[in-house]
Amino acid sequence: MKKTEMNYTVTRGEVWERLIIVKDRRTRRKRVPVEAAASVKIGDTAYQIPVTITSEGGILLSMTPANTEWLADGTYNWDLVATISRSALLTSTPLAETVVVYGTLTVSTYDNITPMESDGVTTALETV
Repeated sequence: MKKTEMNYTVTRGEVWERLIIVKDRRTRRKRVPVEAAASVKIGDTAYQIPVTITSEGGILLSMTPANTEWLADGTYNWDLVATISRSALLTSTPLAETVVVYGTLTVSTYDNITPMESDGVTTALETV
C-alpha cells in the first residue's frame, strides 16, 4: 500500500476542490482509479468528503460553500483511499492496488471587514 501526505487549506463558506492524479512511482504514467472514498475526522466523528472520479481518470475532492460553512476553524486529519485496477504482465489475472493519501485540512475564516452573511442553512457532510 502506497502512502502520500498532502496538506490543504479550506476557507469557511467558500467552494473547495482538489484534483488528485494518481501516477505510477516508477514510470510516472497516470493510473486510473476504479473507486475512491475520502473522509475528514472532526472530534470523534468521521465525515465523508464528496469524491468524483473524473472522465480523465483523476479523483476530484469537492465541498460546496454550504459544506464548508459549518466547519470550525482548526486543523483536522483527512484521508483518501483509492483502488487502482491493473493486470499482471504475464497473466490475465486482474490485480488491485490500494493508494492512500492522507494529511491535514486547515480550516480558516475569510478575513474581511464585513462579517460573512449566512442564509441560516448549512449542510454538514455525511458521517462515515
